[in-house]
Amino acid sequence: MRREIPSDGLMYHASRLLLLIHWCGKPQNKTTAVLPGIEGRTLLAKLDFFLRYPYYLRQASKIMQLNVSNDVLGLENEIEEKSVETRMIRYLYGPWDNIYYPVLAYLIGKSLIEIGKKSGKGTEIFRLTPEGEEIAKAISQDIAYADLTKRARTIYRIFNKYSGNSLKEFIYNNFPEVVNKKIGVKI
Repeated sequence: MRREIPSDGLMYHASRLLLLIHWCGKPQNKTTAVLPGIEGRTLLAKLDFFLRYPYYLRQASKIMQLNVSNDVLGLENEIEEKSVETRMIRYLYGPWDNIYYPVLAYLIGKSLIEIGKKSGKGTEIFRLTPEGEEIAKAISQDIAYADLTKRARTIYRIFNKYSGNSLKEFIYNNFPEVVNKKIGVKI
């Protein structure tokens, strides 16, 4: 049985985003000197949506005709599938969390991530620093984060070809109950 961690603190959110960038960022080829990064806030938020809501991750896998087990989703039982790590709100472009701003500032301030720009575009790339990569690896080994680690790896396998906009459209097309909520309402 894994130990429970509080999901309302800054450290939890920071750890979750480090895991997300580590497991879902590109490149995944660890032989390159470039550390993993996620391109764009939209992609970061939408990938995080699936990390926090295992029910929707399972539904997405069914839509894509993939079969994912509870173990791959980081779930101990069926009841956990509908649990929520932390609530998100309905924002202009789908699921979002206002905690992103202070958490990203915290991660930048601690030199765990850096935000660069894609060449020729204004798109932000959220990339781990070497220190961030080491901490993400350590968090991945912590039993308290085993569920998130498994889920993040599954998310990468399912959505690694998606851009932020295409993932937003996938959510809009397949989960109207999420995007039809009024802006500012908890999901």
